[in-house]
Amino acid sequence: MNKRLLLRGSLRTLNRYRLRSFFMGLGIVVGVAALVVMRSIGSGAQQDMLAKIERLFSAGSIWIVNSSAAMQGGVQKLGQLSLEDVAVLEDEIEEIIDVSPILSTGDIEVRSPLANRSSLVIGTTEREESVGERSVVSGEFFTAAEVRASARVALIGLTAAEALFGDEDPVGQQIQIAGAPFRIKGVLERFGADPHGLDRDDEIHVPITTLMRRIVNMDSISRVKILVSSTEVVEPTVDRITDVLRARHGLSDDAPDDFAIYTPTQVQERVEEANRVLAVYLPATAGVALLVAALVIANIMLLSIRERIPEIGLRKALGATDRQIGGQFLLEGLAVTLISAVLGVGLGAAVLETLGHMSSTGARMTPDSAILGFVAALVIGVSAAFFPARQAARQEPVDALR
Repeated sequence: MNKRLLLRGSLRTLNRYRLRSFFMGLGIVVGVAALVVMRSIGSGAQQDMLAKIERLFSAGSIWIVNSSAAMQGGVQKLGQLSLEDVAVLEDEIEEIIDVSPILSTGDIEVRSPLANRSSLVIGTTEREESVGERSVVSGEFFTAAEVRASARVALIGLTAAEALFGDEDPVGQQIQIAGAPFRIKGVLERFGADPHGLDRDDEIHVPITTLMRRIVNMDSISRVKILVSSTEVVEPTVDRITDVLRARHGLSDDAPDDFAIYTPTQVQERVEEANRVLAVYLPATAGVALLVAALVIANIMLLSIRERIPEIGLRKALGATDRQIGGQFLLEGLAVTLISAVLGVGLGAAVLETLGHMSSTGARMTPDSAILGFVAALVIGVSAAFFPARQAARQEPVDALR
């Protein structure tokens, strides 16, 4: 019996026992689809996170964060990091070429002619457009003169703009932030969720001096992004920043820093560590479904062998070899696996397409996800069919025909 006849016989058997073949393949379909979806979403999430990390922590950048920050009554209470600190750092350290101080306050009540809601209000300067690499899609950024004058102007994110103004153009319109009137100068370009999962488009940016003096009455800032002249001077600059800030804050030699400094290298190491965990955990979770499918295939094939013992005995009596008998059962398992793997990849692609339309994640099936799904299905399917096929091949003709 040649291989073509074996394959034809396997397909005829699968067609004859359609319900059994369906249940054998169902687990593979679900398992492969889950593997493709999780792998693709995980890969997309990693790429998206890396892109946002690179945007926030660009090469040659340094972040200083006020490590004594805390939330009290909905308002962020900070330690000693101040605008004066930022000015001194810029004056004393020649490697620093630009800075962007930031004050985050938490959610504050914002009113428009159409709606009232709470939004995250952030204080920045005109330098955020270049240092933070985020401009406006309409209108214009506020100016250095407006920052110095603590002007009541604002930039609004796309999510906040839609919630407060619907389909209307917000540029030039008035809003109230904590009861104070502000004029919207521009709409911020889309950012999406940050690495912490917060919607950065649901923000309103105002001059940092305006926020500090007219809204929250604070002298401290949350953080500052610093750009240095080259990546080679990042680490020496971090040491100099530490010395200057410790001296300005009057910290003794044994006192801990009241600020934290982050560089792209530190963040990259943490992201890579998280990605390694994600790359293992997500496929392993989907692999559970494939293992269940393997058990189902193995058990159904063992039941099939018991039902087909007379057929096996007759074929052996007519001259079929152990290899041919085992080969047919192995081919049956392989055929179910291949068909189910194709359907599983198709189902996974459909799920990802649906998710892409329902959300802004832009989830798409990646080639490595499809390949991984096929390979995993083949390994599981062949492994599950091997033992039943071997058992069928070992049936004695005399015993099988009784």
